[in-house]
Amino acid sequence: MWRFVLALLLVVIVGSIVLGQLFDALIQQQNEHRLSNEQQHLLSQVVLIQSALKSGIEPEQLSGWFASASDASPVQNKLQFELQSLKDYPLPDALMKQIYADKSVFLESKEGLTAYTLIDAQTVLLVTRASEPVTGVIDNPWLLTAGFYSILLGLLLIFLAPFLIRLAKLRTAAIAFGDGKLDIRLTVGSFWYLKEIEQAFNQMTERLVRLIQDNQLLSAGLSHELRTPLARVRMGLDTLCETADPNLRSQYEVRVNQNLDDMEDLINALLHFSRLQHSLDSTAKSRIDLKPLVLQHLEKANDPRLELITGPENYWIWADERHVSLILSNLLTNALTYCRDKVQLTLSDSTSHFILCISDDGAGIPAQDADKVFQPFVRLAGKTTGHKSGFGIGLALVERITKWLGGDVKVVSCQNLKGASFVVRFPHHPPSKLGQVQIT
Repeated sequence: MWRFVLALLLVVIVGSIVLGQLFDALIQQQNEHRLSNEQQHLLSQVVLIQSALKSGIEPEQLSGWFASASDASPVQNKLQFELQSLKDYPLPDALMKQIYADKSVFLESKEGLTAYTLIDAQTVLLVTRASEPVTGVIDNPWLLTAGFYSILLGLLLIFLAPFLIRLAKLRTAAIAFGDGKLDIRLTVGSFWYLKEIEQAFNQMTERLVRLIQDNQLLSAGLSHELRTPLARVRMGLDTLCETADPNLRSQYEVRVNQNLDDMEDLINALLHFSRLQHSLDSTAKSRIDLKPLVLQHLEKANDPRLELITGPENYWIWADERHVSLILSNLLTNALTYCRDKVQLTLSDSTSHFILCISDDGAGIPAQDADKVFQPFVRLAGKTTGHKSGFGIGLALVERITKWLGGDVKVVSCQNLKGASFVVRFPHHPPSKLGQVQIT
Protein backbone atom coordinates (compact mmCIF):
# COMPACT_ATOMS: atom_id res chain seq x y z
CA MET A 1 0.00 0.00 0.00
CA TRP A 2 2.95 2.34 0.60
CA ARG A 3 3.63 2.24 -3.13
CA PHE A 4 0.23 3.76 -3.85
CA VAL A 5 0.68 6.45 -1.18
CA LEU A 6 4.13 7.30 -2.57
CA ALA A 7 2.81 7.45 -6.14
CA LEU A 8 -0.08 9.71 -5.03
CA LEU A 9 2.29 12.08 -3.24
CA LEU A 10 4.56 12.19 -6.29
CA VAL A 11 1.62 13.03 -8.56
CA VAL A 12 0.44 15.84 -6.24
CA ILE A 13 3.92 17.33 -5.74
CA VAL A 14 5.11 17.02 -9.33
CA GLY A 15 1.74 18.13 -10.70
CA SER A 16 1.69 21.20 -8.47
CA ILE A 17 5.24 22.17 -9.43
CA VAL A 18 4.72 21.63 -13.17
CA LEU A 19 1.36 23.43 -13.23
CA GLY A 20 2.77 26.30 -11.17
CA GLN A 21 5.67 26.69 -13.58
CA LEU A 22 3.32 26.50 -16.56
CA PHE A 23 0.93 29.13 -15.18
CA ASP A 24 3.85 31.39 -14.24
CA ALA A 25 5.25 31.09 -17.76
CA LEU A 26 1.87 31.92 -19.32
CA ILE A 27 1.36 34.95 -17.08
CA GLN A 28 4.91 36.15 -17.64
CA GLN A 29 4.57 35.73 -21.38
CA GLN A 30 1.31 37.69 -21.47
CA ASN A 31 2.74 40.44 -19.27
CA GLU A 32 5.85 40.70 -21.39
CA HIS A 33 3.72 40.92 -24.50
CA ARG A 34 1.48 43.61 -22.97
CA LEU A 35 4.41 45.59 -21.63
CA SER A 36 6.21 45.32 -24.95
CA ASN A 37 3.21 46.81 -26.78
CA GLU A 38 2.82 49.58 -24.22
CA GLN A 39 6.53 50.33 -24.30
CA GLN A 40 6.49 50.63 -28.09
CA HIS A 41 3.51 52.96 -27.88
CA LEU A 42 5.12 55.10 -25.17
CA LEU A 43 8.38 55.19 -27.09
CA SER A 44 6.57 56.50 -30.17
CA GLN A 45 4.99 59.24 -28.06
CA VAL A 46 8.38 60.15 -26.62
CA VAL A 47 9.82 60.43 -30.13
CA LEU A 48 6.83 62.55 -31.17
CA ILE A 49 7.28 64.95 -28.23
CA GLN A 50 11.02 65.13 -28.81
CA SER A 51 10.47 66.04 -32.46
CA ALA A 52 7.97 68.72 -31.40
CA LEU A 53 10.52 70.26 -29.06
CA LYS A 54 13.16 70.16 -31.78
CA SER A 55 10.74 71.86 -34.22
CA GLY A 56 10.72 74.97 -32.02
CA ILE A 57 7.69 74.41 -29.78
CA GLU A 58 8.40 75.77 -26.35
CA PRO A 59 7.95 73.48 -23.34
CA GLU A 60 5.14 75.68 -21.99
CA GLN A 61 3.35 75.36 -25.37
CA LEU A 62 3.76 71.61 -25.38
CA SER A 63 0.54 70.98 -23.42
CA GLY A 64 -1.57 72.79 -25.99
CA TRP A 65 0.18 71.07 -28.85
CA PHE A 66 -0.27 67.68 -27.18
CA ALA A 67 -3.95 68.38 -26.46
CA SER A 68 -4.57 69.21 -30.14
CA ALA A 69 -2.74 66.01 -31.10
CA SER A 70 -4.90 64.05 -28.61
CA ASP A 71 -8.05 65.16 -30.43
CA ALA A 72 -6.77 63.49 -33.56
CA SER A 73 -5.73 60.32 -31.65
CA PRO A 74 -8.14 59.17 -28.92
CA VAL A 75 -5.58 56.69 -27.64
CA GLN A 76 -3.41 59.59 -26.57
CA ASN A 77 -6.10 60.69 -24.12
CA LYS A 78 -4.78 57.95 -21.80
CA LEU A 79 -1.31 59.48 -21.85
CA GLN A 80 0.09 62.03 -19.46
CA PHE A 81 3.40 63.83 -19.84
CA GLU A 82 5.40 66.31 -17.85
CA LEU A 83 8.79 67.95 -17.94
CA GLN A 84 10.74 67.92 -14.70
CA SER A 85 14.17 68.84 -13.53
CA LEU A 86 16.64 65.96 -13.31
CA LYS A 87 17.35 67.01 -9.74
CA ASP A 88 13.73 66.32 -8.79
CA TYR A 89 13.67 62.88 -10.47
CA PRO A 90 17.12 61.36 -10.01
CA LEU A 91 17.77 57.73 -11.05
CA PRO A 92 20.44 55.20 -9.98
CA ASP A 93 23.63 55.13 -12.00
CA ALA A 94 22.73 51.83 -13.64
CA LEU A 95 19.44 53.24 -15.01
CA MET A 96 21.17 56.44 -16.09
CA LYS A 97 23.64 54.35 -18.12
CA GLN A 98 20.67 52.50 -19.66
CA ILE A 99 19.06 55.85 -20.59
CA TYR A 100 22.24 56.99 -22.32
CA ALA A 101 22.42 53.66 -24.16
CA ASP A 102 18.71 53.14 -25.01
CA LYS A 103 17.54 56.82 -24.86
CA SER A 104 14.85 55.90 -22.31
CA VAL A 105 13.85 53.49 -19.54
CA PHE A 106 10.42 52.21 -18.54
CA LEU A 107 9.15 52.24 -14.98
CA GLU A 108 5.98 50.47 -13.88
CA SER A 109 3.91 51.70 -10.93
CA LYS A 110 0.31 51.65 -9.70
CA GLU A 111 -0.46 54.69 -11.90
CA GLY A 112 0.72 52.88 -15.02
CA LEU A 113 3.76 52.54 -17.24
CA THR A 114 6.08 55.55 -17.41
CA ALA A 115 8.72 56.29 -20.05
CA TYR A 116 11.67 58.16 -18.50
CA THR A 117 13.68 60.16 -21.09
CA LEU A 118 16.27 62.93 -20.99
CA ILE A 119 15.48 65.99 -23.06
CA ASP A 120 18.77 67.62 -22.18
CA ALA A 121 21.34 67.43 -19.42
CA GLN A 122 18.97 69.02 -16.89
CA THR A 123 15.45 68.16 -18.08
CA VAL A 124 13.52 64.89 -17.79
CA LEU A 125 10.48 63.94 -19.91
CA LEU A 126 7.99 61.66 -18.19
CA VAL A 127 5.31 60.05 -20.38
CA THR A 128 2.83 57.90 -18.45
CA ARG A 129 0.17 55.56 -19.80
CA ALA A 130 -2.57 54.94 -17.22
CA SER A 131 -3.22 51.33 -16.15
CA GLU A 132 -6.22 49.68 -17.76
CA PRO A 133 -8.64 47.46 -15.85
CA VAL A 134 -7.81 43.71 -16.09
CA THR A 135 -10.16 41.91 -18.46
CA GLY A 136 -8.21 38.77 -19.53
CA VAL A 137 -8.70 35.32 -18.04
CA ILE A 138 -5.04 34.92 -17.18
CA ASP A 139 -5.01 38.26 -15.36
CA ASN A 140 -7.93 37.28 -13.10
CA PRO A 141 -6.51 35.68 -9.89
CA TRP A 142 -9.75 33.87 -9.07
CA LEU A 143 -9.99 32.29 -12.50
CA LEU A 144 -6.31 31.38 -12.34
CA THR A 145 -6.76 29.67 -8.98
CA ALA A 146 -9.85 27.82 -10.18
CA GLY A 147 -8.06 26.71 -13.35
CA PHE A 148 -4.98 25.56 -11.42
CA TYR A 149 -6.92 23.36 -8.99
CA SER A 150 -9.25 22.08 -11.72
CA ILE A 151 -6.31 20.84 -13.78
CA LEU A 152 -4.64 19.37 -10.67
CA LEU A 153 -7.89 17.61 -9.76
CA GLY A 154 -8.10 16.27 -13.30
CA LEU A 155 -4.58 14.84 -13.00
CA LEU A 156 -5.51 13.17 -9.71
CA LEU A 157 -8.63 11.65 -11.29
CA ILE A 158 -6.55 10.34 -14.19
CA PHE A 159 -4.10 8.86 -11.69
CA LEU A 160 -6.85 7.35 -9.52
CA ALA A 161 -8.91 5.95 -12.42
CA PRO A 162 -6.84 2.75 -12.84
CA PHE A 163 -6.77 2.28 -9.07
CA LEU A 164 -10.54 2.67 -8.78
CA ILE A 165 -11.12 0.31 -11.71
CA ARG A 166 -8.78 -2.33 -10.23
CA LEU A 167 -10.35 -1.80 -6.81
CA ALA A 168 -13.78 -2.48 -8.31
CA LYS A 169 -12.40 -5.66 -9.92
CA LEU A 170 -10.87 -6.64 -6.58
CA ARG A 171 -14.23 -6.17 -4.87
CA THR A 172 -15.98 -8.24 -7.54
CA ALA A 173 -13.35 -11.00 -7.25
CA ALA A 174 -13.60 -11.00 -3.44
CA ILE A 175 -17.39 -11.35 -3.60
CA ALA A 176 -17.11 -14.13 -6.17
CA PHE A 177 -14.52 -15.93 -4.05
CA GLY A 178 -16.78 -15.62 -1.01
CA ASP A 179 -19.63 -17.13 -3.04
CA GLY A 180 -17.57 -20.27 -3.66
CA LYS A 181 -15.80 -19.54 -6.96
CA LEU A 182 -12.43 -20.67 -5.66
CA ASP A 183 -10.70 -20.46 -9.05
CA ILE A 184 -11.16 -16.68 -9.28
CA ARG A 185 -7.90 -14.75 -9.65
CA LEU A 186 -6.92 -11.18 -10.52
CA THR A 187 -4.86 -10.41 -13.60
CA VAL A 188 -1.85 -8.53 -12.28
CA GLY A 189 -1.63 -5.20 -14.11
CA SER A 190 1.36 -3.13 -15.14
CA PHE A 191 0.94 -0.32 -12.60
CA TRP A 192 3.79 -0.70 -10.11
CA TYR A 193 1.76 0.75 -7.24
CA LEU A 194 -1.12 -1.72 -7.81
CA LYS A 195 0.82 -4.94 -8.39
CA GLU A 196 1.42 -5.48 -4.70
CA ILE A 197 -2.32 -5.40 -3.87
CA GLU A 198 -3.26 -7.72 -6.74
CA GLN A 199 -0.47 -10.15 -5.96
CA ALA A 200 -1.44 -10.15 -2.28
CA PHE A 201 -5.04 -11.00 -3.22
CA ASN A 202 -3.93 -13.86 -5.48
CA GLN A 203 -1.59 -15.20 -2.79
CA MET A 204 -4.41 -15.04 -0.26
CA THR A 205 -6.78 -16.96 -2.54
CA GLU A 206 -4.10 -19.55 -3.30
CA ARG A 207 -3.48 -20.07 0.38
CA LEU A 208 -7.18 -20.31 1.22
CA VAL A 209 -7.78 -22.76 -1.62
CA ARG A 210 -4.84 -24.84 -0.44
CA LEU A 211 -6.17 -24.84 3.12
CA ILE A 212 -9.63 -25.85 1.91
CA GLN A 213 -8.17 -28.63 -0.22
CA ASP A 214 -6.03 -29.81 2.67
CA ASN A 215 -9.06 -29.90 4.96
CA GLN A 216 -10.98 -31.87 2.37
CA LEU A 217 -8.10 -34.29 1.89
CA LEU A 218 -7.60 -34.66 5.63
CA SER A 219 -11.29 -35.24 6.22
CA ALA A 220 -11.56 -37.80 3.43
CA GLY A 221 -8.27 -39.45 4.38
CA LEU A 222 -9.08 -39.56 8.05
CA SER A 223 -12.43 -41.23 7.48
CA HIS A 224 -10.88 -43.70 5.02
CA GLU A 225 -7.72 -44.53 6.96
CA LEU A 226 -9.44 -44.90 10.35
CA ARG A 227 -12.14 -47.19 9.05
CA THR A 228 -9.95 -50.32 8.91
CA PRO A 229 -8.19 -50.01 12.32
CA LEU A 230 -11.49 -49.08 13.97
CA ALA A 231 -13.14 -52.17 12.50
CA ARG A 232 -10.23 -54.30 13.76
CA VAL A 233 -10.42 -52.79 17.22
CA ARG A 234 -14.17 -53.40 17.36
CA MET A 235 -13.71 -56.99 16.18
CA GLY A 236 -10.91 -57.55 18.69
CA LEU A 237 -13.00 -56.18 21.56
CA ASP A 238 -15.95 -58.35 20.57
CA THR A 239 -13.64 -61.39 20.45
CA LEU A 240 -12.17 -60.50 23.84
CA CYS A 241 -15.63 -60.43 25.32
CA GLU A 242 -16.48 -63.83 23.89
CA THR A 243 -13.31 -65.78 24.75
CA ALA A 244 -12.22 -67.06 28.14
CA ASP A 245 -8.86 -68.53 27.08
CA PRO A 246 -6.12 -66.42 28.69
CA ASN A 247 -3.65 -67.04 25.85
CA LEU A 248 -6.14 -65.98 23.19
CA ARG A 249 -7.13 -62.96 25.20
CA SER A 250 -3.48 -61.94 25.45
CA GLN A 251 -3.05 -62.27 21.66
CA TYR A 252 -6.21 -60.27 20.99
CA GLU A 253 -5.10 -57.54 23.39
CA VAL A 254 -1.77 -57.22 21.57
CA ARG A 255 -3.58 -56.90 18.22
CA VAL A 256 -5.96 -54.29 19.61
CA ASN A 257 -3.01 -52.30 20.96
CA GLN A 258 -1.25 -52.54 17.61
CA ASN A 259 -4.32 -51.16 15.84
CA LEU A 260 -4.57 -48.39 18.42
CA ASP A 261 -0.89 -47.56 17.78
CA ASP A 262 -1.61 -47.39 14.05
CA MET A 263 -4.49 -45.02 14.71
CA GLU A 264 -2.26 -42.83 16.89
CA ASP A 265 0.45 -42.75 14.20
CA LEU A 266 -2.16 -41.76 11.62
CA ILE A 267 -3.51 -38.94 13.76
CA ASN A 268 0.02 -37.67 14.45
CA ALA A 269 0.78 -37.72 10.71
CA LEU A 270 -2.43 -35.81 9.99
CA LEU A 271 -1.64 -33.21 12.64
CA HIS A 272 1.89 -32.83 11.32
CA PHE A 273 0.63 -32.27 7.78
CA SER A 274 -2.05 -29.80 8.89
CA ARG A 275 0.48 -27.80 10.94
CA LEU A 276 2.98 -27.67 8.09
CA GLN A 277 1.47 -24.67 6.30
CA HIS A 278 1.39 -22.59 9.48
CA SER A 279 4.96 -23.65 10.18
CA LEU A 280 6.07 -22.55 6.70
CA ASP A 281 4.35 -19.17 6.96
CA SER A 282 6.13 -18.37 10.23
CA THR A 283 9.57 -19.70 9.24
CA ALA A 284 12.30 -17.33 8.13
CA LYS A 285 14.59 -18.36 5.28
CA SER A 286 18.35 -17.98 5.32
CA ARG A 287 21.33 -18.69 3.08
CA ILE A 288 22.37 -22.35 3.50
CA ASP A 289 24.57 -24.78 1.62
CA LEU A 290 22.68 -27.81 0.29
CA LYS A 291 25.72 -30.05 -0.11
CA PRO A 292 26.64 -30.44 3.63
CA LEU A 293 23.00 -31.31 4.42
CA VAL A 294 23.03 -34.09 1.83
CA LEU A 295 26.31 -35.43 3.22
CA GLN A 296 24.89 -35.38 6.77
CA HIS A 297 21.88 -37.44 5.73
CA LEU A 298 24.04 -39.93 3.86
CA GLU A 299 26.28 -40.32 6.90
CA LYS A 300 23.26 -40.73 9.15
CA ALA A 301 21.70 -43.37 6.88
CA ASN A 302 25.02 -45.27 6.69
CA ASP A 303 23.66 -47.50 3.93
CA PRO A 304 26.06 -49.06 1.38
CA ARG A 305 23.37 -48.83 -1.31
CA LEU A 306 23.69 -45.02 -1.35
CA GLU A 307 25.91 -43.28 -3.92
CA LEU A 308 26.46 -39.52 -4.31
CA ILE A 309 27.44 -37.65 -7.48
CA THR A 310 28.17 -33.97 -6.91
CA GLY A 311 30.51 -31.11 -7.70
CA PRO A 312 33.27 -29.63 -5.54
CA GLU A 313 31.67 -26.17 -5.13
CA ASN A 314 28.99 -24.95 -2.74
CA TYR A 315 25.27 -25.14 -3.49
CA TRP A 316 23.88 -22.03 -1.83
CA ILE A 317 20.09 -21.84 -1.59
CA TRP A 318 17.64 -19.56 0.23
CA ALA A 319 15.77 -21.94 2.52
CA ASP A 320 15.33 -23.28 6.05
CA GLU A 321 17.62 -26.10 7.14
CA ARG A 322 14.98 -28.00 9.11
CA HIS A 323 12.52 -28.15 6.21
CA VAL A 324 15.20 -29.03 3.65
CA SER A 325 16.26 -31.86 5.98
CA LEU A 326 12.64 -33.03 5.99
CA ILE A 327 12.69 -33.16 2.18
CA LEU A 328 15.92 -35.20 2.14
CA SER A 329 14.74 -37.54 4.88
CA ASN A 330 11.44 -38.37 3.16
CA LEU A 331 12.98 -38.85 -0.28
CA LEU A 332 15.83 -41.02 1.02
CA THR A 333 13.46 -43.13 3.11
CA ASN A 334 11.16 -43.60 0.13
CA ALA A 335 14.07 -44.55 -2.19
CA LEU A 336 15.65 -46.98 0.28
CA THR A 337 12.28 -48.58 0.91
CA TYR A 338 11.51 -49.38 -2.72
CA CYS A 339 14.99 -49.88 -4.24
CA ARG A 340 16.59 -53.27 -4.93
CA ASP A 341 20.33 -52.69 -4.64
CA LYS A 342 21.18 -49.05 -5.32
CA VAL A 343 20.09 -45.45 -4.66
CA GLN A 344 21.92 -42.65 -6.47
CA LEU A 345 21.91 -39.00 -5.38
CA THR A 346 23.02 -36.35 -7.88
CA LEU A 347 23.63 -32.67 -7.17
CA SER A 348 23.98 -30.53 -10.31
CA ASP A 349 23.52 -26.97 -11.52
CA SER A 350 21.36 -25.39 -14.21
CA THR A 351 21.01 -21.77 -15.31
CA SER A 352 18.77 -20.72 -12.41
CA HIS A 353 18.43 -23.77 -10.14
CA PHE A 354 20.39 -26.36 -8.23
CA ILE A 355 19.00 -29.82 -8.99
CA LEU A 356 18.82 -32.69 -6.50
CA CYS A 357 18.00 -36.02 -8.15
CA ILE A 358 17.35 -39.15 -6.02
CA SER A 359 17.06 -42.28 -8.18
CA ASP A 360 16.62 -45.94 -7.34
CA ASP A 361 16.64 -49.25 -9.18
CA GLY A 362 13.19 -50.29 -7.97
CA ALA A 363 10.05 -50.99 -9.98
CA GLY A 364 9.55 -47.32 -10.82
CA ILE A 365 6.35 -45.27 -11.00
CA PRO A 366 4.10 -45.28 -14.09
CA ALA A 367 3.85 -41.94 -15.91
CA GLN A 368 0.09 -41.75 -15.32
CA ASP A 369 0.68 -41.90 -11.56
CA ALA A 370 3.48 -39.30 -11.48
CA ASP A 371 1.24 -36.56 -10.07
CA LYS A 372 -0.75 -38.78 -7.73
CA VAL A 373 2.22 -39.71 -5.55
CA PHE A 374 2.42 -36.15 -4.20
CA GLN A 375 -1.17 -36.19 -2.95
CA PRO A 376 -1.81 -37.06 0.72
CA PHE A 377 -2.97 -40.62 1.51
CA VAL A 378 -2.18 -41.86 -2.00
CA ARG A 379 -0.42 -45.24 -2.10
CA LEU A 380 0.00 -46.83 -5.49
CA ALA A 381 -1.23 -50.36 -6.02
CA GLY A 382 1.52 -52.96 -5.90
CA LYS A 383 4.03 -50.68 -4.16
CA THR A 384 3.49 -51.82 -0.60
CA THR A 385 4.26 -55.51 -0.85
CA GLY A 386 6.75 -56.50 1.80
CA HIS A 387 6.94 -52.98 3.20
CA LYS A 388 5.10 -50.97 5.80
CA SER A 389 2.67 -49.00 3.69
CA GLY A 390 2.75 -45.74 5.67
CA PHE A 391 0.06 -43.10 5.22
CA GLY A 392 1.11 -41.41 1.96
CA ILE A 393 2.06 -38.17 3.74
CA GLY A 394 5.82 -37.98 3.15
CA LEU A 395 5.85 -37.05 -0.54
CA ALA A 396 2.99 -34.59 0.02
CA LEU A 397 5.21 -32.84 2.59
CA VAL A 398 8.07 -32.78 0.08
CA GLU A 399 5.89 -31.17 -2.60
CA ARG A 400 4.50 -28.55 -0.21
CA ILE A 401 7.89 -27.53 1.19
CA THR A 402 9.50 -27.39 -2.27
CA LYS A 403 6.83 -24.98 -3.50
CA TRP A 404 7.36 -22.82 -0.41
CA LEU A 405 11.05 -22.62 -1.32
CA GLY A 406 10.18 -21.41 -4.82
CA GLY A 407 11.22 -24.66 -6.49
CA ASP A 408 9.43 -27.72 -7.79
CA VAL A 409 9.56 -31.51 -7.57
CA LYS A 410 8.61 -34.20 -10.03
CA VAL A 411 9.09 -37.93 -10.49
CA VAL A 412 10.36 -39.40 -13.76
CA SER A 413 11.72 -42.71 -14.97
CA CYS A 414 15.47 -43.13 -14.38
CA GLN A 415 17.20 -44.11 -17.61
CA ASN A 416 20.29 -45.35 -15.77
CA LEU A 417 18.87 -47.38 -12.87
CA LYS A 418 15.50 -48.12 -14.53
CA GLY A 419 13.58 -47.15 -11.41
CA ALA A 420 11.96 -43.96 -10.14
CA SER A 421 13.85 -40.66 -10.07
CA PHE A 422 12.65 -37.78 -7.86
CA VAL A 423 13.95 -34.45 -9.20
CA VAL A 424 13.89 -31.43 -6.87
CA ARG A 425 14.90 -27.96 -8.11
CA PHE A 426 16.04 -25.25 -5.68
CA PRO A 427 16.49 -21.63 -6.86
CA HIS A 428 20.05 -20.27 -6.80
CA HIS A 429 21.31 -18.07 -3.97
CA PRO A 430 23.57 -16.83 -5.45
CA PRO A 431 24.02 -18.47 -8.88
CA SER A 432 27.19 -20.43 -9.55
CA LYS A 433 28.60 -22.90 -12.01
CA LEU A 434 29.49 -26.45 -11.02
CA GLY A 435 31.29 -29.35 -12.57
CA GLN A 436 30.60 -32.92 -11.56
CA VAL A 437 32.75 -35.56 -9.87
CA GLN A 438 31.75 -38.84 -8.33
CA ILE A 439 31.95 -39.63 -4.62
CA THR A 440 31.25 -43.19 -3.46
